[in-house]
Amino acid sequence: MTERVLGIDAGGSSSRVVLVTAGEVADLPPGPPMNALLTDDFAGQLEKIIRQAGATAAGIGMPGLRSQRHARDVGRALTERCGCPVRVTGDGETAQLGAFGGGPGIVVIAGTGCAAVGWDGQGPLVQAGGHGFLLGDEGSAYWIGQAAARAALYWEDGMGGSQAIHRAVTATTGGTLHELIIKVNTHSSERTLLTPLAPVLTALAETDPQARRIAETAADHLAALAEAVRRRLGPLPVAGVGGVFKSGIIWNRFAKRTGAVRPQSPPAVGAALLVSKASRA
Repeated sequence: MTERVLGIDAGGSSSRVVLVTAGEVADLPPGPPMNALLTDDFAGQLEKIIRQAGATAAGIGMPGLRSQRHARDVGRALTERCGCPVRVTGDGETAQLGAFGGGPGIVVIAGTGCAAVGWDGQGPLVQAGGHGFLLGDEGSAYWIGQAAARAALYWEDGMGGSQAIHRAVTATTGGTLHELIIKVNTHSSERTLLTPLAPVLTALAETDPQARRIAETAADHLAALAEAVRRRLGPLPVAGVGGVFKSGIIWNRFAKRTGAVRPQSPPAVGAALLVSKASRA
């Protein structure tokens, strides 16, 4: 029987899914946003994806896992429910596996949240960041969206900010800033309220000085994550993954500071590689 290995890269905006069969990678329809801390019945959603794909094994990179033990428990439960081996780990490990094809290196992940994960080929994984949107995630899409909203509020209050950002934020949210304030403070754990402002801000950064300062500051935060891991592991290569790096301003500044390259494969492929890594252990 031909192995059908599923790779799932769960994320705060959506979950990318690939199926690897005889070395060929096929993209499957994306799954819903998932986070082990924030999503109710995420295991049930994962089971549905695995069963629909007819997978013989699955690897999953999941944000929000509390510990390695938590990851193992989720993996064992899904293995029993799905009837095939399921390996679960943090999304940083699967991003690192995909970025360097299972080799050493440091990956900076910049999506809804952000973190850096490195491996020197011998010791354990080393991480910086990944502390969540309340205590960290500087440089992430949420952080950029939050900075855009603040700049719009500053403009409305006569405290600085940018008129262009104010116009872009109100046009994107489809309401007044007062309405946005109520939504954000009423649903403070709902990150999708501000994250859509990130690509709006980074597009505006091509012409608006305040937007550019925010984008460049985001790039500096992300570069600092990579350097934090380098100080612990040595001068390893760096790669950047995630939607924030679609911005040319952010990517170019980040790459200039770190020497970063684009990843060999996306995190979902890294999740599939997790299966073969586990079988070798």
